[in-house]
Amino acid sequence: MQRLYVLYDPRCGLCRWARQWLDRHEKLVDLEFLAAGSEVAIRMFPALDGPDRAEELIVVSDEGGVYRGGHAWIICLYALEDYREWAERLASPALLPLARQGFALLSKQRGRISRWLGLASEHEIIQALGRVNAPACEVAPSAPVPASNAFEGRVERLSTLARQVRREPWRLG
Repeated sequence: MQRLYVLYDPRCGLCRWARQWLDRHEKLVDLEFLAAGSEVAIRMFPALDGPDRAEELIVVSDEGGVYRGGHAWIICLYALEDYREWAERLASPALLPLARQGFALLSKQRGRISRWLGLASEHEIIQALGRVNAPACEVAPSAPVPASNAFEGRVERLSTLARQVRREPWRLG
């Protein structure tokens, strides 16, 4: 096995973070990342799910092996020089069921985890901002703008809350 094709959801912050994390490590097997449902992915792997149904993670080897769920995550770790031993341990009969559960939990909660870690995609940010009804600024030309106003106080409180959420995401649940 020389290459693994990793099909991931580019709209998911956790998936994008995992891609970057995998990309930063020395590899024993080349990893090629493809957006799940993209034209390239559909052309290369027409038998896999199409763009209407992005799975949590699918990995295809250059030898034709298809890995899904926990197995997909483990094969990605196996491709990394520093994590091959961990992959082999997680693939053992005793740990594989638990590894799959852990990866399944991550996959099912990827949206929430992405938000907790501040890993929102541009698509998610656009959607969130699109729901905000921002009134137009209407300041009378003769009215002086105060140096410090309530808006600045709200911005500071929001910044403080955002820092707290990043440090202690469990308090949201």
